[in-house]
This record gives sequence, C-alpha cells and structure tokens, in this order.
Amino acid sequence: MSDYEYIFNTRGGSYNEACRALPSVRETERSLLINLLDAAPGHQCCDAPAGGGYLAEGLEQRRGHHRGIICLEPAEGFLHGVAPRFDRVLGSLTVMPLASETMDRIGSLAGLHHIESKLDVFREAFRVLIPGGKLAVADVQEGTPVGWFLNDAVDRFSLTGHKGLFFRPGELTALMAHAGFREVSERHERFTWDFPDLPSLVWYCRHLFGMVKAELPQVEQELRARFTIDCADSLVRLPWSLAYAVGTKPF
Repeated sequence: MSDYEYIFNTRGGSYNEACRALPSVRETERSLLINLLDAAPGHQCCDAPAGGGYLAEGLEQRRGHHRGIICLEPAEGFLHGVAPRFDRVLGSLTVMPLASETMDRIGSLAGLHHIESKLDVFREAFRVLIPGGKLAVADVQEGTPVGWFLNDAVDRFSLTGHKGLFFRPGELTALMAHAGFREVSERHERFTWDFPDLPSLVWYCRHLFGMVKAELPQVEQELRARFTIDCADSLVRLPWSLAYAVGTKPF
C-alpha cells in the first residue's frame, strides 16, 4: 500500500464529511482549476486523484451534467465517497487503468504532493490524453504558509502524519515539459477559503485534515500561528494558495 492509500483510507471519510458539510468553502480554488481545463460539454474528463469527487462535482455543475466524468482514485476508502453517478475507477496514478488517447481533459486538485513519482504521473496523463488534450494541476507550492501548516500542524495532529512533497516554483512547468506537454503555463494563485463563521472554519479544517489529536481550540491556535484570518465582515476568510499549471498534448 502506498503512503497515499494509507493516508486516505484512514482519513478520507473525515475529508469527505468536511467537503459535504461546507461544499462552497473551496469554490474559488476549484474554479481556478476548472477554468484552466476549459472543458467543452462533450469532453471526456478525468479527476485524478479524485478523492471524494470534489473536482468532478465542480465540473458537473459547470457542464450541467455528470456524463463523461471519470473519477480515478488510488485509495479504495476514499473512492467510496464519490457519488455513484460518476464513473469510478480504482487504480494507480503512475500506471493509470485507462486506455491511451481516451481523455480530453485531466484535472488534479491538491493530491499530487502525496505522490513521490510525479514524473510518472505526468507521463501517464500524456499517454491517456488525446492529441490536443489538456492536463491542469493545482497543488501546494514549497515554502508557503499552506505547506508549513500541512507538514507541521497536520503532521503532528493527524493519525497519519503529513510529509507533503510540495512543488518548487517552476517544477510543474518542468515536469509537464519533460512529459511532452506544450504551451505550458504556471502561476501561484492566492485566494481565500470562505466560511460563515469562525467555528465553522475551525471544525472544517480539523475534519478536512484529520487533526483528531487536537481539540478545536488547539486547531484554531495552529491556524492563527500561520495565517491571518479575516473576520471583518459577514464571511470569515482563511488565506490559502496553490500553484496552478496547464499544458497541452501536441497534435
């Protein structure tokens, strides 16, 4: 069993519970990636790793239907959280159980920092995409408050620990180019996770990251140690950021 499978077979249920309870919190994060994918109504799209299908659900909302959306997920316990209306596929990201040149779009939201063999993932995505197909990735950038929080607080207070292999600036571009993608672009995006109140924010982060060794006041303390939480108006905002990159498989 890979580290990814161990982590999300253990705490995937808690992660999915948080996403279901407050589905709009990460809407900006998700929409930025969906915009890069630029998926047309008839495109075959793959969410990989799918987790509980959060990106897939965003694509469904944007397209108005779930047809042609595949959720590829390595952790069986995590995959159970994906709604059965989607095509659910259990399998590795480094040896994808998908036929060559069958996908128009592949999107990956905040899961690849758990995968050591990242170049193998990009090569497999290249194989699976049709010529002209696009791969879009959003993930944690090295040296950011998000990375520090995950590899410190989440590492200490979750059952599984957290040893994220985060992306250096420019690394997504380099990996995509090495795998054969062209027209690659990359940028570090800053945004917020938006909550109705502070207790919701703290509860969400405790459940999303499986911080079961900490009570809610301690989770809040850890968050405030790394982020400036904005409680100025009707929303409570947690600053967040990810590196976003997109590349095209040439014809």
